[in-house]
Amino acid sequence: MSSTHKIDATIPVGDPDLGAEVEARITFTFQPNVPEQGPSYASGGQPAEPAHAEWVSAERLVNGEPRPFDGVFHDMEKSSFDATCEAWLESDEGQCQAIEHALDELQAAEDSAADDRAEQRAEDRRGDW
Repeated sequence: MSSTHKIDATIPVGDPDLGAEVEARITFTFQPNVPEQGPSYASGGQPAEPAHAEWVSAERLVNGEPRPFDGVFHDMEKSSFDATCEAWLESDEGQCQAIEHALDELQAAEDSAADDRAEQRAEDRRGDW
């Protein structure tokens, strides 16, 4: 089951000696590990799939706040920005950061839900007295 997440990233662009970079908030879908299904893959089953993140969209950040592109060439700037963000997310570094981020968010949500259930059970027990 996939889920959607957002990650803020600082992405290097151009000549690494110049240190140019862009800040982006990237929206992606996360697909966790899918184990091999059915009979073994060699016998016609479905192969295992590793966890992966897939690019959905990106928005430019300036001082941590979203800022749209404007001006005469905003469409070309946005297109170039999107291509840069997508390439970063597809890189090993981007995949690792996005997957780790998604797993952390999913674990936090699971922990919060467990805490809520425990709190509800405690309230139910107190109400029975």
